[in-house]
Amino acid sequence: MTRPRPATPYYNGMGPRETTISCSLPMMRISAGCVSAVLLAVSMLPGAAAAQFRTGTPDSPPGPPSTWLPVVSRWTANLPAPAAASPVASGDRLFAALFDGRVTAISLVDGSELWQVERAVVGEPAAGADLLHAPTPEGLLALDAETGEVRWEARLGAPVSAPLLWTAGWLIAGLESRELLALNAASGGTVWRRTLGGAVSARPTIAGDRLYVPLDSGHVTVLELLTGAPIWERRLGGAPQEILVAGDLFVGASDNAFYRLSRRDGALRWRWRTGGDVVGLPAVDEDHVYFSSLDNTLWALARSHGGQRWRELLPARPTAGPRLAEDLVMQGGLSQELLLRGPADGVVYHRLQASAELAYAPLAVADPLGDGLIVVLVTEAGELQAVGRASEPVRLDPAATTAWEKLFPAAEDADASGEEEAEAAGDEEVEAAGDEEVEAAGDEQDAAGRDPNDEPGR
Repeated sequence: MTRPRPATPYYNGMGPRETTISCSLPMMRISAGCVSAVLLAVSMLPGAAAAQFRTGTPDSPPGPPSTWLPVVSRWTANLPAPAAASPVASGDRLFAALFDGRVTAISLVDGSELWQVERAVVGEPAAGADLLHAPTPEGLLALDAETGEVRWEARLGAPVSAPLLWTAGWLIAGLESRELLALNAASGGTVWRRTLGGAVSARPTIAGDRLYVPLDSGHVTVLELLTGAPIWERRLGGAPQEILVAGDLFVGASDNAFYRLSRRDGALRWRWRTGGDVVGLPAVDEDHVYFSSLDNTLWALARSHGGQRWRELLPARPTAGPRLAEDLVMQGGLSQELLLRGPADGVVYHRLQASAELAYAPLAVADPLGDGLIVVLVTEAGELQAVGRASEPVRLDPAATTAWEKLFPAAEDADASGEEEAEAAGDEEVEAAGDEEVEAAGDEQDAAGRDPNDEPGR
């Protein structure tokens, strides 16, 4: 069941705002003329071109709630011990570093164990090109993905400060000594080494010929990938999380804010205030950007201008940013349940139930048996559960049926509601839409006129 949406104005970290529009006093009910006045006033606000008012059942169905549903369990497996860091996947294999000082490889086809070796790992590994790279107490280690044999080892001189990054043969490691290393992933050789103005606070990002690095000093630093030479730097109000490069940069920070920055020079496009620190990597689709914050909220904003599309209170504390499973948004947290939501409105279409509390964010990986994705859940007890699209008819989840009925109620139910009830519901939606657009317009003005270097609350 979807949590009821709050009737009060949403909280954006700067205190609630209220907008009241009155056409007559006393006004017991909004008239049709007043509704027209509200629509006209809202349409004249900045950013109102993106307004979308839902005033009832759409003229034509947009399609099924999801093309990925229904799903079925593909396999379950138990790791030899609980995972010490979030597992990673490459090809048809999943790799997990365990608390007991072992590393294991699991088949994504059927969940069987392929190999295990006794090597202590002290952080989240990275995988690619038939190698598994992992930080150890001594430095870095590369294991053969097929056999688990050691391919190379390297000493770093300091512990790693963030998860490793593997992309197209590059291996990037940030150290607690504020150094950043670029290595040849195949051989372990150092390509370049650079000292930065802070320690790397989250996994860096490679896009094209640039490397985007979040620092605990609050800076986003952009370097040339081939040489490590600096290109530009931007200071945020707090330590940035992992950076998503999708046209521009999308990144959350520890100052209760989410940012869109220009990819060219780091200029602020817009900023959104939250009620808690932003967690992990955001996700984007063509129209929206999704992220979660430690006030237990999942947010969906317009990708272009940052206006709020929807938000949902989470039943558990998020442990990472949201993930996209084809056309669904999923958000992991400290709970046994994983909710799959529709991207347009946050409606829950499906619930995945694990055997114990989830330890890490769900993994969405390519289905080794066909097109699409499978999602792997990892519990704190060390159990893995993989689910994928059903190939045969299965019993539908009641949540998906409920979501469909909300979009398209039965004709007799709509007729029974009466003209007066329908008009009241439409008036309520228009008033709510007007408040939302006024709020979005205010946030756009704030994004355009405020400098993220200002102290929060100034």
